[in-house]
Amino acid sequence: MNVVGKQWMWKIAHNTGQREINTLHVPTGRPVRLTMISEDVIHSFFVPAFRKKQDVLPGRYSTLWFEPTKPGKYHLFCAEYCGTDHSRMIGEVIVQTPEDYSEWLESNDTETLAQRGRRRVESYGCLRCHAPLGGSQVGPPLTGLYGHPVRLKNGNTVTADHNYLRRAILDPQAESRPGYEKIMPSFEDQIDPEQLLEIIAYLRSIADESGPIAGPDESSTLQPAGEAPDQTEGR
Repeated sequence: MNVVGKQWMWKIAHNTGQREINTLHVPTGRPVRLTMISEDVIHSFFVPAFRKKQDVLPGRYSTLWFEPTKPGKYHLFCAEYCGTDHSRMIGEVIVQTPEDYSEWLESNDTETLAQRGRRRVESYGCLRCHAPLGGSQVGPPLTGLYGHPVRLKNGNTVTADHNYLRRAILDPQAESRPGYEKIMPSFEDQIDPEQLLEIIAYLRSIADESGPIAGPDESSTLQPAGEAPDQTEGR
């Protein structure tokens, strides 16, 4: 699941697309990984019953793991003073049996995060430069990118993880790649943290180099360079 901290709430999105505010549904018997970032100031995700606490920072992703073992409702707090209504930034983790959790998912059926991310990259026109159309490649291909090593112009090699992809989208000139011109604009202040996590979910869905660029939404048709991108929001 993805978690975005914001004065004064926790915004949570499941990979399967369900969204929650100040509530997190999870199943027993399965490890849970939270990928977290703050939209404004430093927060701290704290579930006392699980003895788990992790700072949630602006500008950088952090990760928290836990595995629930007993169904029930557990308090969720922000453990870092974050402003006037800090004491109201509370919620609960609802731990369910696998059967009840599956039923909850089905009752809240929606687009997956990856499908939303596909719509994001289309609406911003990303695929006009980053899709291998007609043999012309203006920007690096997106297929087979996530989780793989990336060589930079300065000679360094980094892994295309969440934090690298965030930097590449918001400040693309900071870590340019050899063989490509520095023409990509910054999307700082244009894409909010939730939308950015959706785009990264899409890039994860096409991490296999042999996978289709359409990813989870294969019915969508790629736009050749020069045509207007699809503006569908999918929210």
